[in-house]
Amino acid sequence: MANYELSRAQVSRLLKDDIQISPNTNDKLDYFRNAIKKEFPNYRKLFNAPHEEFNIFAERVIMRHNHKIKTRSIEYQKTYFLNVDHINDLIKGVIKSEEAKKDPDHIFTRDQIIDPIIMEFENLINRRYHHFTKVDTKHYDYKKLTLHQMTNRFFDELISGLILLEKEFYNDAFILWRSLLETTVTLLILEKNPQLTGRFNERRDAALRRIKLIDSNRQIKVDKAKESLVHAGRKNLPWHIAERFGWAGELLGPTTEYSLKSLLEIVNLGDLHPHYAFASLFVHEYLISAEDLKLGIDFGNYLLTLYFKIYELVRVKISDHFTNDLNDARKLEGNVRTFVNGFSGRFDDFSRDIQNS
Repeated sequence: MANYELSRAQVSRLLKDDIQISPNTNDKLDYFRNAIKKEFPNYRKLFNAPHEEFNIFAERVIMRHNHKIKTRSIEYQKTYFLNVDHINDLIKGVIKSEEAKKDPDHIFTRDQIIDPIIMEFENLINRRYHHFTKVDTKHYDYKKLTLHQMTNRFFDELISGLILLEKEFYNDAFILWRSLLETTVTLLILEKNPQLTGRFNERRDAALRRIKLIDSNRQIKVDKAKESLVHAGRKNLPWHIAERFGWAGELLGPTTEYSLKSLLEIVNLGDLHPHYAFASLFVHEYLISAEDLKLGIDFGNYLLTLYFKIYELVRVKISDHFTNDLNDARKLEGNVRTFVNGFSGRFDDFSRDIQNS
């Protein structure tokens, strides 16, 4: 039997821990050495890997750790090597990512350090997106066609966000989640209020005229700007506010603030606004990252939860209007939902923290 050995010096060289927080003690280095040595025979058996791949396997496990640890709390960074679950999750992730490479038709790429739960979420969305692309829209009226277009945008943003999450580009994934929330709110409002579809499409045309992608004379532009204000149901609104929210004016009423927060409350999603506002830090304060904030939460799991919460809002509607695949989807949702539910306590605590900050 091959003697698989990883020296303390090798582990120390691969680890990217902040040694001011968590020094590379012998106990910590042996934590990696022993677990990797123990699990490599199983990895080799699963993938018919030559014994020379031992060092590659070790690098993948530790690289995954380096990605995961940097956004964890300082206390967690100090003590993670006392918890066997940490290293077991790392190894499980490496094995799952290797298994995932076998599907060449998958719409998602595959990274060596992909989180197994993200992979299951991707498998779910991959399956449902393929069902959605097969829908025949030839006989749709303009209301149903607009709903289909918004659902397609929903999938585009969700898929892009999960790819960023898979790669652990957390800042960009959070920025895209913010856009996905805006898309989802519009989708939910149009689904429940199809009579607003015409006004919503006029908003698009007005925006295109403003940036001169649709030819129009100056008077038409002025008339359309006034029309947006009429839709908003009030006077003296800035044009960009009227243009953005005027299409939903009849739902907002004459006194409600015209903002995304108000639209969220219309569809009973006001509890997501603190997360939307938190995401704005990553959009506008360009040098802020999760590492700067030293969050007391796993930022990857936090973002995964936000993305799944958005998916939950439309999962049934996608089936009802387009794909009729809910029973099939349920088979793939279970593990992701179980994970999100298990993380809900920490997510709820963090939600209260950012709401009160």
